[in-house]
Amino acid sequence: MKKTILLSIIIALFGCEKTSDPVGTNPVQDKVYLQGLMSAWYLWNDELPSIDIDDYSTQDEMLLALRNEQDKWSLIQSKADYDAYYGSGQVTSGDEGAHGIYMNYISEQDLYIRFSYPGSKAYEAGLRRGTRIKSINGLQVSDANSDQINSSLGKNLKGVENTFEITIPSITKYVDGEKVEVSAQRDTTITIAKEELIIQPVLLSEVIELPDGKKVGHLVFKSFIETAEEALANAFAEFKSEGVTELVLDLRYNGGGRVNIASQIAGYVLPSSASGKELFKYQHNPLQSAEYDESQNVELMPSNLNLERIFIFGEGGTASSSELVINSLKPYMDVQLLGQNTYGKPVGSYAFVNESNNAYVYSIISLRILNANGEGNYFDGLPVDQLVEDNVMYDWGDVNEPMLYQALYKIEHGTYDLPVIASARMNEVNLEHKNKAFKKAEPKEEIFNTIMMLKK
Repeated sequence: MKKTILLSIIIALFGCEKTSDPVGTNPVQDKVYLQGLMSAWYLWNDELPSIDIDDYSTQDEMLLALRNEQDKWSLIQSKADYDAYYGSGQVTSGDEGAHGIYMNYISEQDLYIRFSYPGSKAYEAGLRRGTRIKSINGLQVSDANSDQINSSLGKNLKGVENTFEITIPSITKYVDGEKVEVSAQRDTTITIAKEELIIQPVLLSEVIELPDGKKVGHLVFKSFIETAEEALANAFAEFKSEGVTELVLDLRYNGGGRVNIASQIAGYVLPSSASGKELFKYQHNPLQSAEYDESQNVELMPSNLNLERIFIFGEGGTASSSELVINSLKPYMDVQLLGQNTYGKPVGSYAFVNESNNAYVYSIISLRILNANGEGNYFDGLPVDQLVEDNVMYDWGDVNEPMLYQALYKIEHGTYDLPVIASARMNEVNLEHKNKAFKKAEPKEEIFNTIMMLKK
């Protein structure tokens, strides 16, 4: 039995028109397999309703009928797409193309980039976090909503070009103990084409030297996928060599992924006294608990920083493996969670593959996850220690970005700088309608950020 450990959030839910049954498969056999799988492995298998599989035209419809009211995540998806995403971060295939930019209005007139992926044409051209978009192909964004913006960007195909009129923000850093504007705000116009998109799990890694000489590692981590292993190793090797004694880990848009990556992060940051101790444990339904309830112990990584404290940024999109990291570190170190309360997914999925039909991954919620103190069940999310706004007007490395500012202030002064939490640069308005259709990630990224273990 092959196991590949994952855990994350699913934002995209099933639609009534969607089916995972391609031509050439056996829908009846698939539904029989699903029914047996749910009876044996589903976390809430003792609450499954009695159904007739003939009442459902697809296995997707049947799964929706079987899901517990607490379960927003169990789903069935393409195994080929699953393998491509988790193996390399690929979220487009064939002729599909994307810019890999994620946007939000922060006022009725102001549209900003929330983030983009390093290495993409958009990122290299200046469409990074904090960039203001003034027009797209001549459409003034101040007069448009998200539906109109999405339409103006054209089809999601490679080679489709768009022209952006933008303002790239200034960036402030610490230089020789002083805050210095290292790059000035500038206006420009760019034209870029949609392309194959390979997501980068680390959006930023840097060492910040504070006025007192203390060195702080700053890591913006987006996705718990296989390519994160090397990216994290490189980042923490630099932190170790630079003498980092404090760490800021930004997980605010991280919906999760592979649990082995979460364990590695713990191995990089935990104090050496935690070595070999329980990190987290799995709890299954009564049919599987005797064989599969188990614990994951702390294994320190070569570039372990031996920290007593960590600052983590989170918000409503911080979920699953991200929450697992936060919850698992708490028994062993001071975890300062800044931002907004996290999403709330204290359960994990197994990705089952029917050997008679290798077309699908059946992601079924199969276990609860608890930390070494037996703490879990945070379906309402993990509460923050300090409420701070998520202000998209600043690039990731700007030391005036509210969450980063608060963490650095606490490191320098021992307390948070509470009076400046509400930044004057952020205009709070009701923008639900304007922002409702903007994607938080590429569709395949949303879909596959959900599974914990691959089983055959």
